[in-house]
Amino acid sequence: MKKLVIALTAMIAVLAPVAATAPASAAPAASSAAASPRSQAIAMAYNYIRTMPFSKGGLADQLEYEGFSPAVANSAVNSIRVNWRVQAVKMAKRYLQTMPFSCEGLIDQLVYEQFSYANASYGAYQTNAC
Repeated sequence: MKKLVIALTAMIAVLAPVAATAPASAAPAASSAAASPRSQAIAMAYNYIRTMPFSKGGLADQLEYEGFSPAVANSAVNSIRVNWRVQAVKMAKRYLQTMPFSCEGLIDQLVYEQFSYANASYGAYQTNAC
């Protein structure tokens, strides 16, 4: 269910600006179709990061779920500029908005979300859980 919501959110984020600015007779699909899978994956990765926090591995998995090959997904994630520590903090805060966690439990949850232990610890320690 989470991946479906993420996919729908990303689609809305991508389509809303195009629908609002492109004339009906324009052919934005033609220019999008000419773009490489890697550039499409990079654009989608940035859209996801703008929408919600992700770990590097989680973002690559999401791109694979969207139909990109593992090689393209990993290449895209490795080529974008993201502070993964900031993403860990954002995700930690999101978790704490929905339920209480111990410090260790929050770190474990962030590691489960594929953050490195160092980034998960950093994220958890930037909240009131630790």
